[in-house]
Amino acid sequence: MLLSIEMLILSATQVYTILTVQLFAFFFLPMVEAGILAYNFENASQTFDDLPARFGNRLLAEGLKGFLINSKPESAYEPLMPPPLKDNSSGTFIVLIRRLDCNFDVKVLNSQRTGYKAAIAHNVDSDDLISIGSNDIDVLNKMDIPSVIIGELSANSLKDEFTYEKRGHIILVLEFSLPLEYYLIPFFIIVGICLILSFS
Repeated sequence: MLLSIEMLILSATQVYTILTVQLFAFFFLPMVEAGILAYNFENASQTFDDLPARFGNRLLAEGLKGFLINSKPESAYEPLMPPPLKDNSSGTFIVLIRRLDCNFDVKVLNSQRTGYKAAIAHNVDSDDLISIGSNDIDVLNKMDIPSVIIGELSANSLKDEFTYEKRGHIILVLEFSLPLEYYLIPFFIIVGICLILSFS
């Protein structure tokens, strides 16, 4: 009888622990992935994987819809050409910039100063999605727009079919996922409780 009561207590503890950790993770931990939904002038769509930078504003839950402009100059190290005026209305423009040549945070800040609402950097000679941060406090304090990185093949597809000039548009969206370690936390807590109970 004593064993079954201990098992009931353990089961209740497991359920409580799992629910508590998962709720904490869902409400308080940041989203770690994003995605790009691209639409061409015929409204055909394609999805591209990306990885958000570790600086600037995060995307809102509803995402950010805008027109994609290829950066001029591509490196975005110097001041960029501003986005075009769209029928006397305030359209949202997102710039596509090339990685390398200078720090990514400087490229994003230059994009922001030119009037773009978000920046997409693409890798060069690689489709790897690398995590990008910044150590420059002065630049970080000035940065407001969200930014992400994509691979070179994704960038080529976006340029070929989904830019403003090709009458396309894109939506930067959040994907609700968490790193694997946040799912392992409840497992380790339950194993620890089992060990404690087995030795007592």
